[in-house]
Parts: sequence; structure tokens; C-alpha cells
Amino acid sequence: MSSPEFTLAPAPWTCKCETYWLPFWSSSTLPADAYAPLEASSAAFSSPALAGSFHGGLGMMQIVRYSDTPVGPYDELLLLPGAFSVPGTSPEKKHNRVTRIYVSQKATTYNGRKNWNIPKHLARFAFSHPPTRQGSRPPDTLTVEVFPPGENTAPFFTATLRAFRWVPAVPYWQGLVEACGVDMFLVQPPLPAGKAKEECGTQEWRKTKAVFSSPRMRGMWVDLNARAVGGGEAQALLGGGEEGWWPEIRPWAMGLWLEDVTLEFGVPVEP
Repeated sequence: MSSPEFTLAPAPWTCKCETYWLPFWSSSTLPADAYAPLEASSAAFSSPALAGSFHGGLGMMQIVRYSDTPVGPYDELLLLPGAFSVPGTSPEKKHNRVTRIYVSQKATTYNGRKNWNIPKHLARFAFSHPPTRQGSRPPDTLTVEVFPPGENTAPFFTATLRAFRWVPAVPYWQGLVEACGVDMFLVQPPLPAGKAKEECGTQEWRKTKAVFSSPRMRGMWVDLNARAVGGGEAQALLGGGEEGWWPEIRPWAMGLWLEDVTLEFGVPVEP
């Protein structure tokens, strides 16, 4: 059922985008500020007893610039900190989980939460260059800034990305990535409802597979230099702190730049 303010765009979704992947390795301790305050206050979403224990492993920040989706274009910054156990599965399964995510428009906030339990919240985005056009090379340097919503706010996340020049782009094959043991399933606990109308809550667990394809994948250098937000909203380097907008995680110096991506989000199922 749709909200009176938003039209439900049900799964599956097929989207077009450009995306930048910033990987890192996590210990078995979940980083501070891995959850937004709304989800951190919900035991169903963040309590190890109810939502599963964090086990660490390969994590990733993703920046996504959607040009075509069922709810229109938007930008996105998300955190996949590593693997979580899924309560009630036997033997106990472990899967990735989006714990924190920002998007640039309300319709995808509502639908991401409603369809897949993705804990989306609003933010503003700024990029120094447009997405790479087919047949063109990426810019020498791409700067990404993400801000709290509002007109006069400082960015809580700033990254400088430089695509490799000495290695040619190659196609991205998800089958090969999965054969190397990378889990492409998301298993998300139920979401609490927020005060904003687009921040709908859910009642059931959702499992979804994200399928990426890209004709051009490049390596890139990553320089993360996020800054604290003023007014007490975030206190420490990288936006960390008691009320941080983003966790204090340092990704690897090398990441992946995927152009002209087709991204499919399937119909969710129970884990």
C-alpha cells in the first residue's frame, strides 16, 4: 500500500547508474555511528540479540549516481560494514547488511525502506563532474561531498577519487566476484518508523540480491577526507562522534569505479 504522500514503486527495480566502491576490512567490532540515530534506537534493527551479531570481514562504502530508476534520478551514499548473522536460520547464516545510507530525494527514501528495509535518510550531494559519458574517460579528479539536509550545512563526507590511467577498463562480471566468495545478498531487519513521512517502518525481515553489470570497471585511488559538521551534529574526524553523521572508517587507498552500470534489485523474500 502506498503512503498518501508517496507512490509505491514495488520491486523488482532495474536502474542505470555510475558507482564508486570504497572497500575496507572490519574486525568483529561494529564501528561507532554505523547506524543512524533512528535505527540505533530500534532493538529490532540494531540489537545483536534480535538483529544478529556482527562478524566483520569485507566491508564497503558505495557512492551511487542513479540516472534512471522507477522513482527518477538520485544520488546515494551507503555503508556495508561487513557480515551479520541472521537469527532463526539453521545453520546460522551470515550476510551483508546496509546499516547506514543517505539519498538525495524522498521518493527513494520511502520506497527503499518499504520494499527492502533499506534504512534510507535524506542528505544533499555535490559532485565536481558529471557521470562519465559513454566513449569518454573519467575526469582526472572527482570530488564527492555529502551534506546534512538544509541549505547552510558543512559536508560530513568528502572523498577525492582518481581513476587509474595506466590500466584499461574491463567489464564487471558478478559471477566471478561471487565465485571469489563475495556475498551479493542483503538481509535486512525490520525498520522503525521515523518522524519524517518518507521514513516508513516495516515489520518483516527482507532478503534481496543486488545484481550489477558494467561494461567498464576501473581501479581508482581513494582519498577520504570527511569533515566534522558544526553545531554539535558531528564532532570528530570523518564525521564521527556521539552524534556523528558517518562512522570513522578509513577505506583502502584503492577502490573500483564502475561506469554505465545496470543494477537490478529483486523482489525481496524471507531469509
